[in-house]
Amino acid sequence: ILSRRSHSKILVQCAAKEKGGFMSLDLCLEADSTLTISTLSKALANAGAWEIEVAGNGLSAEFNSGLKLSTNDVLDDPTIYAENTMGIAFPVAVRCTIRIKGPEPEGESAMEDLDKIAQSIFHSCSAFFLISFQFEQTLYWRDATGLHRP
Repeated sequence: ILSRRSHSKILVQCAAKEKGGFMSLDLCLEADSTLTISTLSKALANAGAWEIEVAGNGLSAEFNSGLKLSTNDVLDDPTIYAENTMGIAFPVAVRCTIRIKGPEPEGESAMEDLDKIAQSIFHSCSAFFLISFQFEQTLYWRDATGLHRP
């Protein structure tokens, strides 16, 4: 079992330099209808987003680390895309793309921002949600017993 720091380092190492630039990492937040755009906006502000733009039923947010979160205003597929649902099931009402693009500015951490986002959503509402790395590895999930990490 990897420690939290080791797990974060592995993901950040995946953003190794390629052709002189950094690749980006794509993560996904999938949540039930308890997480509204308004609640998500407030949770992101509490997590430290410096820019949040709400348009219709969608939003985009950016953190000092370079982490960006966005969602479209139309969701037509309630299926959970994450491969490992950690034993929970819910109709997806909100699906967000979380993009981490390196390098991070000095003193900033996209993985710490991601942790703040998960914690802030957890404390803002009772929504069940999953945050996964490219749908393949579940990083956070919230079920009836609380917020979890692998």
